[in-house]
Amino acid sequence: MGVRVPPPALFSSKNLFTLNIQSESLGNLHEKVTITISPEDYQEKFRHSIKDLSKKVQIKGFRTGHVPSGMVKKMYGDQALADEINKLVNKAVEDHLKENNNEMLGDPIPLEEELQEIDHRNDKAYTFSFELGLQPEFEIGLAEGDVFTWYRIPASDNDIDQEMDRLRKKYGKREEVEQAQDLDVVYVHLQELDEQGAAKEEGIHVHSFFNHEMLTDEGNTYFKDVKKDFSGNIDNLFALFKGERSEVAKNVLQMKEVNDEILAAISPSFECKVERIVRLIAADLNEEFFTAVAGEYGEAKDEDELRQAIRSAIENYNDSITRGRLDNDLYKAVVEKTDIALPEEFLTKWYEKNRMNKESNQEGEETEGEEKQEDPEPLPVFMKRLKESLIFRKVQKSSDLHATQEEIIQEAINHTRSSYGQLGEEFVRYIVENNIKDRTFVESMHDRVLQGKFLDVIRGMVTIQDEAITLEEYQNLQKEESNVEQ
Repeated sequence: MGVRVPPPALFSSKNLFTLNIQSESLGNLHEKVTITISPEDYQEKFRHSIKDLSKKVQIKGFRTGHVPSGMVKKMYGDQALADEINKLVNKAVEDHLKENNNEMLGDPIPLEEELQEIDHRNDKAYTFSFELGLQPEFEIGLAEGDVFTWYRIPASDNDIDQEMDRLRKKYGKREEVEQAQDLDVVYVHLQELDEQGAAKEEGIHVHSFFNHEMLTDEGNTYFKDVKKDFSGNIDNLFALFKGERSEVAKNVLQMKEVNDEILAAISPSFECKVERIVRLIAADLNEEFFTAVAGEYGEAKDEDELRQAIRSAIENYNDSITRGRLDNDLYKAVVEKTDIALPEEFLTKWYEKNRMNKESNQEGEETEGEEKQEDPEPLPVFMKRLKESLIFRKVQKSSDLHATQEEIIQEAINHTRSSYGQLGEEFVRYIVENNIKDRTFVESMHDRVLQGKFLDVIRGMVTIQDEAITLEEYQNLQKEESNVEQ
């Protein structure tokens, strides 16, 4: 609980063990608790503490376990007594809250004016007073009558055709041909020339490649229907390829480092020799092709089954995007519609105390050359985040939400697959096996599992209506709402 002595600990007008506890209401969910601890409450515990210390403490001239209790008491008595009183105060607070079916909100705020010295040589009573904030009771502010829209974007035939084309190219064959067409890849050797049209001494010479999409209109004209073994001089290489001069230097001339000085020194004239031309032959829709794509879309014995699998995959992906919008709407609504009467006076005091403590710590730790830490979040933001936390914990408790090890690992796989899935399942597993050793990563996946379950519960509280929409319509809707928010 983190209560320190001094200053004191916390709260109620009940006698838990022999402690005298008085509580006084200071407002909504805000109370002052005063705890009085008599010598009878702490003497026996203090004696046991000194006895234990005598067995453990190491003092020069004495064997461990044989240090006289009187010496231990003289050296460590005040701290030992403070520790025991602190335990008593914390236990009193816990029992006080439990007996009154309350939970604490934030931390107790000690009344600084009541600080007092702990003196083990003086058997006396100690009194500690605290302000305490209590967690409010509330109900989630959503019901079945609340209606939300889940936009569903169906896969178009064009989407499916494009994916079919991609798959056929991916699993197709590459063949060398004698003459280039638009989609072919042309492999060339480029030799930088001097002003006389001869090979430039220490000039650039590189094996490179391109397709028609990298060419400007002038470039497409120059290389139209080019044949293998073609050889010719180019007056201005940079005019034939798209992009800035630096981009052409990197993408076509294969240069790793470029700057203005290097670019200025490059001659625009190059000799170009076509070494080979490669054409991608799209895969036929046969058994071999359907077996190859099974790793991406599952088993399909013909084109119709594969197109249906592609449709489902596209629509599942679209659903994941639009569900994000739905979940965002639900989250905003549950926060806005759930009424929670917070003990604002107490929370304001607690917030200010923590802010001042943080600033004081920063001033003490700040050294020359260190960057200043971020400022604490403003009070309204702190209050909103606290409300969100209370809502989440209520749903978590009432629905018994927890994350199993298997769920955490599966979430890690899904999360990693969304970023690296195109590199294959083996690579995804490799990334997960490494990341799962990182405690921060595991905690993040744990939180994602719980957030997903939280949203599942919230969706079950309301009515969700599906509405079909095109991708373009959905994008326009997003833009309009983004403009309104700005």
